Amino acid sequence: MPKFAPPSGFDDVLPDQYRRRQEMIRVIRETYESFGFEGMDTPALETLENLVRKGGGENEKLMFRVLKRGAELERARARRGELADLGLRFDLTVPLARFYATHRATLPAVFKRYQIGPVWRAERAQRGRSRQFMQCDLDVLGSASMAVEAEVISAATTALVRLGFADLTVRLNSRPLLTLLVRSFHVPEEHLGAAITTIDKLDKTPPDAVRTELTKKGVPEAAVEEMLALHARPRTDLLTEVEMRAKADGAPLAAQLREVLKLTSLPPAARIVFDPFLARGLDYYTGPVFEIVGAGETFSLGGGGRYDDLVERFAGVRVPACGFAIGFERVYTLMDERGMFTATARAADVLVAVPSAAAAGEALRIAADLRAAGLRVDGYPSAGKLGSQFELAERKGIPFAVVADPEKLRTGTFEVRDLAARQSTAVPRPELATWLRTRLASLLS
Repeated sequence: MPKFAPPSGFDDVLPDQYRRRQEMIRVIRETYESFGFEGMDTPALETLENLVRKGGGENEKLMFRVLKRGAELERARARRGELADLGLRFDLTVPLARFYATHRATLPAVFKRYQIGPVWRAERAQRGRSRQFMQCDLDVLGSASMAVEAEVISAATTALVRLGFADLTVRLNSRPLLTLLVRSFHVPEEHLGAAITTIDKLDKTPPDAVRTELTKKGVPEAAVEEMLALHARPRTDLLTEVEMRAKADGAPLAAQLREVLKLTSLPPAARIVFDPFLARGLDYYTGPVFEIVGAGETFSLGGGGRYDDLVERFAGVRVPACGFAIGFERVYTLMDERGMFTATARAADVLVAVPSAAAAGEALRIAADLRAAGLRVDGYPSAGKLGSQFELAERKGIPFAVVADPEKLRTGTFEVRDLAARQSTAVPRPELATWLRTRLASLLS
């Protein structure tokens, strides 16, 4: 590891990566806002009491805890008590529940919010995930209508399509219906949780491996084979069969899913299907759950569900809620690997090159005029060889360079260099901004 590398499991973000990430955030934010969601934010730190209020779970085991300070820390050490009182947020949903409990008197009856920000988990770094990573959440609090699920799914899917993804599948299930389904196979109650967690891996783990794991966890062999056989069935009309297995308790849960399937409007590049063994990992889901997957991928691009009980643990009153989180880091990794980022992810639109010291003042005036016209302009800090200045622009992804040549300026024209084509064009000064905007627009067509 290099001497000055960041801590293990954390990553620096280089300028070109930063531009691409900001482009993603812009698209996601604009999409969420087009559905009427409002932005908000919460502190990176929450009290330990609030972070563990939802009652355990794997994410809390991976939480970064923050030590008490000064005399308070010394007192805790002396009495061998809890040394930490704060923690870094490990998701954006628990802070939302605390936020809502704090501010609900000033919030609308149905609160539609989005939040984009980093979270921290002390887990093993993997492809598309480090120990600090971005989440892009959208949630609706205050409504039990299944139209909320439909809107959340539609907004998240639309954001992914606008980022360039096609052939998306939304997998839909219900956590309580899944519990009833697994019970119907006569899985003993003490093995129910393990069975649900393991069967959820079938979308990315071979059936034989899932069979082995279920057996090791004590699930009866007959139950294992029946569940695997059901998973292998075509999804057509499978909801009816699952409803029948779940008996009377399953009817209202299946009705909820049918309502979501009926109400959800998706872009042409996406479809929604019922998946009877989708569980999702978080333990606070109380109703429908869903994930978005891309063709040929073994991991989801995001997921969410209904969590009607979480806010009550903070606010003391039951508040229906449903949300979704786009897996920002995984989406970024896929877009980078597939070359999906557009030409807008560049440091600037144009570089003003300075061939001589005599042109330095004029170069600054040119840059100011172009910025006033709405262009993003980089300026070379000193006079030098044009080749070196052009090379710098290319490294930063800047497509054009305007040469502040005193000789040409006296004729009222500029030399504009198309850096990709290695060609120069003489452009009259009054037409420069329009000429550049036209060429920049053509790069996107």
